[in-house]
Amino acid sequence: MKTEPSGRIWEAAERFFKAAEAIRCNEKISIEELAYPLIVNYAFLCELSLKAAESKIKPSATNTESAVHGHQLKTLFHNLKPDTQNFIQTEFESTSGRELQPLLDECSRYFITGRYEFEQSGGSYNFSGIRILAKYLLSAVFVYGQGR
Repeated sequence: MKTEPSGRIWEAAERFFKAAEAIRCNEKISIEELAYPLIVNYAFLCELSLKAAESKIKPSATNTESAVHGHQLKTLFHNLKPDTQNFIQTEFESTSGRELQPLLDECSRYFITGRYEFEQSGGSYNFSGIRILAKYLLSAVFVYGQGR
């Protein structure tokens, strides 16, 4: 079994990004009403992007499985191989102009907590931060996959 970037997982992440952007850019839709679904959507596509960076490919199987597991973005990133982490971080920071680690820290549990927002009492989410993380993480993993 070998580990390599997965275009299939990345394509799933890209579809979630396109859906979120279509909602965000639609003037007929209230972003305030859909804030939690958008945050969860952006966070999930971040998760899928990181999972796409390293997948297990079994020669005799037709399925693709991520080499890293879980929902916490920070943990997923740190469970990637150091070379993968370095590439993604460098690419993310050079294209976004933002540091990756602080955004991973801040948004790490958004998918977990945002899905059940009714269970939360208070708290806040950085909407622009999770969108930036989603957009440029998706792009960085794409570039990583192209170079492999």
